[in-house]
Amino acid sequence: MLKKMFFLLAVVFSLPALQAQSVDEILDMYFENTGGKENWLQLSSQTVRAKMETQGMEFPAIMLSKRPNKTKMTIDIQGMQMVMATDGETAWMINPMMGGTDAQVMPEAQAKDFERQKFESEFLNYQEKGHKVSLEGKETVDGVECFKIKLEKENGDVEFHYFDTENYVVIMYEAIVPEGPMKGQEVKTFLSDYQEVDGFMMPHYMESKMGGMTLQKLTFEQFELNKEIDDSEFAFPKKN
Repeated sequence: MLKKMFFLLAVVFSLPALQAQSVDEILDMYFENTGGKENWLQLSSQTVRAKMETQGMEFPAIMLSKRPNKTKMTIDIQGMQMVMATDGETAWMINPMMGGTDAQVMPEAQAKDFERQKFESEFLNYQEKGHKVSLEGKETVDGVECFKIKLEKENGDVEFHYFDTENYVVIMYEAIVPEGPMKGQEVKTFLSDYQEVDGFMMPHYMESKMGGMTLQKLTFEQFELNKEIDDSEFAFPKKN
């Protein structure tokens, strides 16, 4: 009887370790199937040309990103350039639809949301970043069986990522809007049409939904990886 009790205790106390190992195995397969962890760590920049669809309208867009946390999106709206960018310290925007062509510092809530978007996957060396991950079981997303992985970021944000159990790629992730007028609302982002780009498997289609309604669609038409991008692209523009 005593021997049996020790066996049961050993099983109970080993469960967290087994779960953590399972999560790490899934993440290892994800990185292996999408380009290799070392290659992801060495990726320094991305230039992406895309087509954006929102509110029944379609616009061309260019997205630049560079380590460690520089981002810039330029959207062509009937010949006018809307820009949202951060140099890693200051988030800024140009919004001609609001009657101005000068760069403005982003409102705090929008800036925080924009700056949350890191160049490197949060799952790469997640322990060193202070994040926690856990396997929450399996769920079906649009008929596809997925591993449901919970990501608890160091800053307190929580996301759920759904990895296809066959190919180990992310087909959907969900998060709660932390700031702004939509604070507290859940947004689901679907990823599909994975294609090979310079040795990496990249999704070429993304759709974001809230309450079942589509907020935005992005079709990624061209990728350029590790292209030299000058830091001035992301810097707050100086007035002439």
